[in-house]
Amino acid sequence: MSEAIRLSTMLRDLVDVLIPGEDDWPSASLAGVHGILGMRLLEELGEDALLQVEQALEACGGPLGPLDEEQRTSVVAKLEASQPRLFTLIRTATYLGYYESPGVIPAIRALGQPYDPVPIFKGYRLEPFDRERDRPKHNRGFYIPTDEVKPVDISGLDHLGERHGRA
Repeated sequence: MSEAIRLSTMLRDLVDVLIPGEDDWPSASLAGVHGILGMRLLEELGEDALLQVEQALEACGGPLGPLDEEQRTSVVAKLEASQPRLFTLIRTATYLGYYESPGVIPAIRALGQPYDPVPIFKGYRLEPFDRERDRPKHNRGFYIPTDEVKPVDISGLDHLGERHGRA
């Protein structure tokens, strides 16, 4: 088996342990998340990122391929316990990649959730500002009318130096 196939298979199996899919929800690999995870790992850990993950999984009882579902889950749990930083990176990238995947968006919308994958084009509808509903309730701070605002004397702040024209 080539290195490319071995590493791609490792990523596929890993994301499917985290998000196996069910009913109308695709598995993470079916949604293409293993490719996204691979790129995020390269960005964060460098060129040998996939080899690092492969070695970490092997140290925990992998590779995942020949294992049954319970054994795969056990290996990934060991990875979480032994390498929490790496696991958090993998989990976060997998979850974010999954829920932004175009193939998963219809499942999100089927729940009745308004989900716009590219909100910048039209934005999200916001309720009009309501003075009573939106007023802070924490009773901190206060309001100064614009015509009562006065400059603050910062001449005693020597550390600001010339860059603020005060030296």
